[in-house]
Amino acid sequence: MSQEASVPQTKTSTTRRLGRLVSVIAAILIVASMSYTLGNFNARDTISRPDMSWALGSAAAIKISDLSISLEHAANAIRERNPEASEADLGKAYDYLSGLLAASVEMHIAKGDPLQPAFTDWMSDYRKFLGDSPDANYSTAPIDADSKYDVAITTGSADYLGFVVYERNPLTGWNRVADTTSIVPQAKNSVFRIRLTNESSEETSESKKPDTPLEKSIGSTKGAEGITEGITERIKGAESAPSIDSHNGVEEAQMQGTELGSQQLTLSLSDSSHLIMVREYFFDSEPRQPSRLTIKRLGTAASAITGVITQTGTSGQSATPFETRAANAVNFFNQTWQGSLALADALKETTNSFDRPATMSPDFVGIFYPTPDNDYHGGSFSLASGEALVVEGEVPTAAFWSITLQDHWMQSIEPNGQPASLKGSEITNRNGRYRVWISDTPAPEGENWLNTGDESEGLVAIRYLLSDNATAPTAKLLKLSNAANANIQNVQRL
Repeated sequence: MSQEASVPQTKTSTTRRLGRLVSVIAAILIVASMSYTLGNFNARDTISRPDMSWALGSAAAIKISDLSISLEHAANAIRERNPEASEADLGKAYDYLSGLLAASVEMHIAKGDPLQPAFTDWMSDYRKFLGDSPDANYSTAPIDADSKYDVAITTGSADYLGFVVYERNPLTGWNRVADTTSIVPQAKNSVFRIRLTNESSEETSESKKPDTPLEKSIGSTKGAEGITEGITERIKGAESAPSIDSHNGVEEAQMQGTELGSQQLTLSLSDSSHLIMVREYFFDSEPRQPSRLTIKRLGTAASAITGVITQTGTSGQSATPFETRAANAVNFFNQTWQGSLALADALKETTNSFDRPATMSPDFVGIFYPTPDNDYHGGSFSLASGEALVVEGEVPTAAFWSITLQDHWMQSIEPNGQPASLKGSEITNRNGRYRVWISDTPAPEGENWLNTGDESEGLVAIRYLLSDNATAPTAKLLKLSNAANANIQNVQRL
């Protein structure tokens, strides 16, 4: 009897223990879940804006504060411009700001020391700003006018490389060209060197000349990346030609790659030179292989570099203070997004045409970087479904040309199954003229078409590289009377 009775007691005891274990596990899960949830809430609640006094007494802290405030100010300005903006539209705008902030930090903080310079790839991966071209790479490095530099280039598959040294206009602070040159590699892995120096001598001037005769020479500054000809003309009126008259030409150094040091060009630095830009254009090469670019500081002139200190832990080496580099990042970020919006506002006056705007904000031209080897044309578009902006012009005599659609942030539009950018070699030559349709609706059969995709508003950027007296193109607004079966005969002008 006692043995038989112990069996159910044992089962009951085991059941109770299992019940208690399940209860404990359930309690742990509930507590863990609550802790996770409360932790999320607490994390959000505890991350708040500190009192502004936290940064007082430290120049570096103040500049970090300025950088974060700049991002918040830009995000707020975008919402104020369009309070009814959708989450999707805000997301696009904030993607732009995030990419611009990343470029500003890399360009001016991480790689912003002219004593220890390095090149920043502006449009790497997700970043686009200031009128990027799908057919080009843009790289910049900081320089100081009192130093000498050696730039080494091992070419990839680019067909053309343009080099520009930028200086500051002493009156406006705007960027302008101090000196410029270019090379046209004959093969991959060609090696070139460019010396940057502020020494002016007959020997320096002669070293700019490549072994082969010049095939092209461009005059004073003609444009800025991503801007239209109408505004360009205003810039030309406000900006004098580059101050070093003997270096106004764009020189094509068509040289075979040889051993490092056998072919060298020289670019002159002015008293306010601060940046070198390298643009690589890819005419037809696929896949693309960017050039390998390095820059090395060789020495310093007699005058000292302003704002340079010796950092702790870098014995014997000088470096530009963090606060100086951070201030440059803040300025670049703010000027770039403000300049992009200023351009969009100016072009609203002449939407769906390439006419010259009557007004222009000073915020627009201050941030842009003139490129003497390019002619720029274009304007803005605002299209309803079934409408098209038709661009017509004379086929330019140019080394390369293209037509690219951009959003109002001056970012090239991503292709959505159909191209949003066309090279000149992809555009039909109609007895010396061309015609390109810009619309969300397919163009008539046999016509060149740029697809606006989800962008009902944006910019048209036309680049003529090394052009010879090119005539400005025109644009007109048309409506397709039958969007599904449109042909060139049943297009009705609005």
